[in-house]
Amino acid sequence: MHPSQNLHDTWPQEVDPTTICFSVDVEWAHPVVLDDLRRLFDEAGIVATFFITHEGVLAPGHERGLHPNFRHNGDGYQAFLTAHRAATDPLTESQAQRFVLERTLGFAPEAKGVRTHSLYSDSTLLPMYSALGLQYDCSYDMPFVGGLRPFWKTHDILAIPIYYMDHIDIMTGATDFALECLRLDRPGLKVFDFHPNMIYLNASDEAAYQASKPFYHDPERLLAARNHGRGVRTLLLKLIDHVVARRMPVARLDQINACWRKMSHDANMSYAGRN
Repeated sequence: MHPSQNLHDTWPQEVDPTTICFSVDVEWAHPVVLDDLRRLFDEAGIVATFFITHEGVLAPGHERGLHPNFRHNGDGYQAFLTAHRAATDPLTESQAQRFVLERTLGFAPEAKGVRTHSLYSDSTLLPMYSALGLQYDCSYDMPFVGGLRPFWKTHDILAIPIYYMDHIDIMTGATDFALECLRLDRPGLKVFDFHPNMIYLNASDEAAYQASKPFYHDPERLLAARNHGRGVRTLLLKLIDHVVARRMPVARLDQINACWRKMSHDANMSYAGRN
């Protein structure tokens, strides 16, 4: 138990309570599609966290985290089955989880954080994260909840909740792609989660996004199918312009993690000094 857990209203001095964090689930996107999204951040001078799904994804100037896919029809699990096809003993779920994690970590060995594909959650993952040097988990979706802040899980894993996800927006129509519906004025950490193909398409509804799946890795066909009205791309562009114009505080998730760990460490040291 961290003594700082009892300090519910305490924030690290280095973190503004209204900080915005931009993040991306790479989702096996084509390099052209991923470069398009990264360029939007780079041209605005905004740092982001890219959760990596596959080999060869570079994000200079940004953070790389892990985006493991634990689904049994996913590439990681299928690679696990292939690697153990000669096994005589029954394969366990924990073995598969460990394999998928280690495989994904190989794509971004410096990673300190993880966001699971489909926001998969299992308490057995926490000790694995810790053992592999991962420090934070950004797989908890709490859409548009005010006052969000990181919180501690077991095995010294910091949970950083998600404030906004583009996929949920196109499924629910939560914002109508209007900047004011993001309620940026409310207090609390705001982690935004974007997906390259959805941004490239300027997706506005789930049906249109699903219709693009047959040409998911074809940038030309995706561009031809781009929505020219309001969608998640136009919303992201408005958000970027707003953040830049108002000089709103922005941080990568590894920076949030480091600040929270420093605050926890200082609280522990203070607690130990009183006893």
